[in-house]
Formats: sequence, structure tokens, C-alpha cells
Amino acid sequence: MTNWTIKHNSFQSIYRHPFGALPVTSAVTLQVAIDTTESNFDVYVRMNLEKEEREKIILMEKKQVDPTNYLLTSHITMPGKPQLVWYYFEIRYGDRCFFYGRKKESQSGEGTTSCGVPPAWQITVYKKEIQVPKWWKHAIIYQIFPDRFYRQPEIDMERAPKHALIHAHWDDEPIYIRDHDGNVIKWDFFGGNLKGIIEKLDYIQSLGASVIYLNPIFEAESNHRYDTGDYHKIDPLLGTVEDLQQLIKLAGERGIEIMLDGVFNHTGSNSIYFNQKGEYDSVGAYQSTDSPYTNWYTFYDYPNHYESWWGIDTLPTLQIDDRAVQQFLVEAPDSVIQFWQSKGIHHWRLDVVDELTDNFIRKMKQQLRSINPNAVLLGEVWEDASNKIAYGKRRDYLLGDALDSVMHYPLRSMMVDFITGKSDADRFVNQYITIAEHYPKQYFYATMNLLSSHDVERIATLLDNNCPTEFKDQERLDMIAKQIQAISLFLFILPGVPSIYYGDEAGVTGGKDPENRKPYPWGKENNDRLAWFRKIAAIRNKYQALRTGDWQVTSFDQDVVMFERYIQTAVDVFGVEAENSHFLFIINRHLTEEKEVKLPFEDTVSWYELFEEKPTNHRVKLAPMSCYLFVQKN
Repeated sequence: MTNWTIKHNSFQSIYRHPFGALPVTSAVTLQVAIDTTESNFDVYVRMNLEKEEREKIILMEKKQVDPTNYLLTSHITMPGKPQLVWYYFEIRYGDRCFFYGRKKESQSGEGTTSCGVPPAWQITVYKKEIQVPKWWKHAIIYQIFPDRFYRQPEIDMERAPKHALIHAHWDDEPIYIRDHDGNVIKWDFFGGNLKGIIEKLDYIQSLGASVIYLNPIFEAESNHRYDTGDYHKIDPLLGTVEDLQQLIKLAGERGIEIMLDGVFNHTGSNSIYFNQKGEYDSVGAYQSTDSPYTNWYTFYDYPNHYESWWGIDTLPTLQIDDRAVQQFLVEAPDSVIQFWQSKGIHHWRLDVVDELTDNFIRKMKQQLRSINPNAVLLGEVWEDASNKIAYGKRRDYLLGDALDSVMHYPLRSMMVDFITGKSDADRFVNQYITIAEHYPKQYFYATMNLLSSHDVERIATLLDNNCPTEFKDQERLDMIAKQIQAISLFLFILPGVPSIYYGDEAGVTGGKDPENRKPYPWGKENNDRLAWFRKIAAIRNKYQALRTGDWQVTSFDQDVVMFERYIQTAVDVFGVEAENSHFLFIINRHLTEEKEVKLPFEDTVSWYELFEEKPTNHRVKLAPMSCYLFVQKN
């Protein structure tokens, strides 16, 4: 194959047009450029239509550009059923052949030759009418772990779970009290509650937030409340249904929506449904095979050996395909979803959505939209959600009738890897465009973009753990502060919905659970960081181009990335009327070296730096570990 030079790059319109995911029955043009001294050859597109379980082999039209250069073209219609389509190329000459596919399984863009079947490029084929509510793409999320945000008034000890440890001091460190086998025998509580959140609504509004996403609030034994005891009750330590409705009302007056955490793949063992400890006035599945809940669970050796989430016996798994379970959760008039709809809850985040079926997700979404067409269904997904395989099945999350949004953990990983030096700018750009290629545009602009959550290290601690040892004391703190400024501004100018995990904006640190769930440090905030988060949220909320404008990402060298957001016509990418504007975000992640870049625009275009509030020329000097946001001056 030494006399062949072949090129196809799925990111470039000359080779694949239009870019990215496509609606059903739409057309795509694929092209391959070949430089070879061979003349008697053919190129075929080999396409795998995943849900139809068939392959299409298409002969490409060959055009000779000059004696050794050829351009191969195919115009292909996508299938009428939403699914993933995979393609690569086969080159045949004489009685020989070889293949051309993408370089790596997880990265798109350029290709490479192969003697065997190569990794294929992905085309996500989705329903034509995707309807992610418009308001969501303009939102900013504030995520709250309820026990640790704010308490008002003091804890009523009678409402606390049995065997609970109640912290006397709000600034205590969270702890787990375990037995010799590692089982938690006492849950610690700080007493944050719904009235406390109500008390701090003005503060949350000052952060520019338009969504409060609450970790679970239903009655449960633990402080995290993912071990649901009763789906129809607010945990007494948090408050009442009336408190929740008051929160919904007062938040709504400030333009803030409330989103609840739906934990529907498992319950608590200490629940009205399982009732292992006998603390509920019910006949639970653990107590009798005649229980109305017995078929909700899978018992291998009744009653002590049963299916549980990740083998944690306090979290028995719900059989989500059981008809009675679906009735209870979604379909019945008094179901969990319909009950909370009647109380004013319309938006949900689905915990470990991989363990829920696509059919269940569709039913839930249909029920939510039947009451409120602006309801949003968010899923916890840790990987590329367009091609996720869970339990041996390709998931339909982004094909058009399931989720509205997913948690963008891949973005968090690629941003952290870049800023900590684990990957370079070129890799970041490739990873980012790969996700953009795979996700339908409606979903790409709707992802929940996050730096921290209750399931991962807080961003300040993660950066501290990766800071070189030569930085000491105050110098180290200053460097981490610069990194947080850069990575948070980056998050707020990207397509998608930025999320603030409570306390990140105030300087809270913490490793993995339970350290990442420390109480909010009221009165002890890092005021510089708080002011920064307020500033970047205000900028995002002010400029539509930073929410629904088009985008482009470029690497200058291994340390410098430029990200553009722009609206250059009378409408944004969704056809909504908007003002023309053009922004450039530039980050130099190198900790000690200054970088100089020349902006790739005509000299007649002038730029103004938003934070320093001064104009700049086209040759920009970037200080070590710094970021800049420029806006084009008309």
C-alpha cells in the first residue's frame, strides 16, 4: 500500500457534508481523496445499519483530478428508522483490497489504512422532530445536596432517622461510621432542609441560576437519600410537601425551575416496599411472598439473597419492566410521577439511567410532556450517550423520543485532562468535535456541563491533587485559583447548560464521597471566587451567542485552545432571532510559559477583552495559566 495516499476526515465538509448527526431519510455526501499511481481501482462505502442488522455496500463515483489524484463521491440517504449508522471504506484493485477507517475507536476525524476491518465512523440518525424545550438551552443549573446546603430552623431531632448522628457544628467534616465489614451503621446529618433553600433563593438567583437540581428529597434512611423509603413523602428532616410547593412558588417568582432526582432503579431495603427492618406499616417484599411488592424485586434465595444495586444489600433492585412497577412509578393516576406533577414538579434527573429501560424512559417522558410541554428529563450518563451500551444493549438516549439531556461527564474529563497536562490541545479538540459529531444538535446544546458533582471529586481538590510539587503554599493556591477561573469560564461559554455544584463557587474542597458533600461554608466563602462565578454567569445570561450561537474550536499549540462563539446572521443556530456577535475564548494552560498567538482574522476586525475592558491587537500575549474572553467590536 506504499503507493497510496488516502484521505477522509469526517470533521471537514469537503469529505462529509453535512456535519454530524442527521435526521431520518436525509442525505449525506461522503468523499475520499486518493493519490495513487494505480488507475484500475474502485472504492466502496461499507455501511452498517445497526437496528436493521444489515450492511450496505455502495460503489463510489470516481473522478480523476490529475494523473495521480482522484476524488471519490457517494450521495447516501439515511434510513427511515432512528439508529446508528457506521461506515468505512474498502479499496479494491486487481485481486487485492484494503480498508480505510477512523484511526481510533473513540475518536473521529481523520482516518488510516488497515488490512482488516477498521474502526468505523458514526452517523447518529435521529427522529426529525426533536423537541428539547427551548428554555433549557438558556439555563444555568445549581445542584444542591439538600442535607448540606442550609438549615432553617434548627434540626427537630424527632424527625431524624433512627441511629442517626446529628452534627452539632455546621462546619464539621462529613464522615461514615462503619462496622468491621464496611457497612454504614450510622448516617451523619447536618440538617439542611427545604426551608433553608427557600431562605437562600436570593443567593442562588445572584449566581444567575435558572434551575435548582436537588439530590433526592424523599423519605429515606441515609443522608444521601438514594435508598428511597417512600416515594410519596418528603423526608421529614427536609420538610413537608407544603415546603416543597413553597419552594417551587418562590423560586418560580425568581425565574428558577425545580428539578428532582428520580431514583427508580432501586429502593431502600428499609422502605415501605421492601421493609426489611419492619419499621413501616406494610407487608414488604422481604416479609412475605404474598406481599403486593414481591414481584417488584428478584429473589434468588428468599428472603436474604436478592438482586441489589452493585451488590449493596441496602439497595434492592427494582424490576423496572414489571407492569406493576411501571404503573406505580408512571402510569397510574396516583403514580409517583403523576403525584408530584400535581404538586408542581415537572423536571427530573434520572439516577443511573443505564439501569432503566428505553421503554420506561419513553413512558416517563410522555407523561411529563402530557402535563407540561416544557418539562425536561435529564439522565445520568458517564460516557458518550449517543453510542452507550448498557447490559448488552445499545441505548436510544439521543435518537429523539427518550431523554432531553445527559450529564456531560466526558466533557469534564477532557477539560480536566487538558488543563492538568494529561492531554494536549489537539487531543482536546478532537475529543470535543467527536462528541459534537455524534450528538444531534438539539442535544449537544442541552447537555448538563459540570465540573463537580456529588459523585466525583470537587474541581478544586482535583486540581490540587494534580498541581506540580514545585508549587508550594500560596503559590500553589494562586495557581489553582487561576485554573479554576479558566476552566469555569470555559464551561460557561460552551454549548450546553453549565452547572454549579453547591459550594464550588465559594471555594469548597473535597475528594470523593463523603468529602465532596461538605456543608456550604456560610460566612466563610472565598469571596473572590464567588464574585468570579457571578460575573461569568452574568456574561452568559447577557449574550445569546454564548448560549445558542454557533461555535468553532482551534488548537494553536499543545497548550493553547481557542473557542469561538458567534451569531453572524439574523438568527442563531436554531433559527431564533438574535443579535450579531462574535466571541473568542483563549486559554493558555501552561503553568510557567507565556504564549503569543496571532488571531486568525483580518486586521480590519477589532477585538475588546471583556474582563480587562480594553482593546487588543491581533497578536495576543497569553500569560502563564491564563484565559481571555474577547468580543468583536463593530
